[in-house]
Amino acid sequence: MLLWVTVLIGCFTLKWFLGRLKIKNYGEKYVLVTGCDTGFGNLLAKRLDRLGFQVIAACLKQDAAAELKKTSSERLQTLQLDVTSEDDIKSALTKVKSILPSNKGLWAVVNNAGVGGAIGPIECLNRKDYLDSLAVNLFGVIDVTKMFLPLIRKEKGRVVNIASMLGRIALTPAPAPYCVAKYGVEAFSDCLRREVYHQGIKVSILEPGYFNTEIINTQQVHKRFQEAFNQGDSDFQQYYGQEFIDQTTMLINKLPETSSNKLFKVIDAYEHAITARYPKPRYIVGKDAKYFVRLLWTIPEWVSDFVICLNSPRPQGSR
Repeated sequence: MLLWVTVLIGCFTLKWFLGRLKIKNYGEKYVLVTGCDTGFGNLLAKRLDRLGFQVIAACLKQDAAAELKKTSSERLQTLQLDVTSEDDIKSALTKVKSILPSNKGLWAVVNNAGVGGAIGPIECLNRKDYLDSLAVNLFGVIDVTKMFLPLIRKEKGRVVNIASMLGRIALTPAPAPYCVAKYGVEAFSDCLRREVYHQGIKVSILEPGYFNTEIINTQQVHKRFQEAFNQGDSDFQQYYGQEFIDQTTMLINKLPETSSNKLFKVIDAYEHAITARYPKPRYIVGKDAKYFVRLLWTIPEWVSDFVICLNSPRPQGSR
């Protein structure tokens, strides 16, 4: 028994030690980050810039790129990128190649761009709702990664993709298109990590819980929910009823209360994935993701279903 305890302590100590080993020469390493207009991407670009990295920050809007440039060092460079456009990604690749010295590749590509997308009962969501979410949250990740992979291989660098705790278990009420996309990011990242295992490339996934970013802006979430609900026909709307809308509205209003303001925790995870000599395959970030939701995806489904659905809004027609 004592032997196994000693081995276990030794393993955890070794893991702790290896996790704190860092790469060197930040100033010689180029990192591309997508979705730098606001939120995590914007904060990460500034953090990496302060650490001395050569940051290439991709923003959807030109004014956001200009604002980021104003608040950063001369090292940080910006480019405009819509990750849903293959032409934009190709143009970004050309721009990045012009920035890189002839003998350098990319140390890291951080696929951070994301949208909340439509939210509502599956019955009222349409194909476009799913495609709009997949275009940014999944296909954007896939296309950017594929296009920049040769530059990452040149440095034996890494890919860091943001998924979500909702990419491991779908809570309710949660946006089904968002969950589908984030489950896809998990699967794609797992496939990629094993495919490039012998190429010296590392792949990490971030799985944050609820954080107070623009994605959970209550005004915007209300708007997306109402728009989705209104897509349903009269029979659907009658079955679900006003009480369902009121209960869902209450849950949406509670989002800021149940979400963390400690955005730095996600940035810390990003930083470790980029700077650690031995980055983790997965980073579970936030108390809700680490404890409550992690438990839910571990216990049997019949138990997690009961817990998740216990206080979820119910259609008045189901009573």
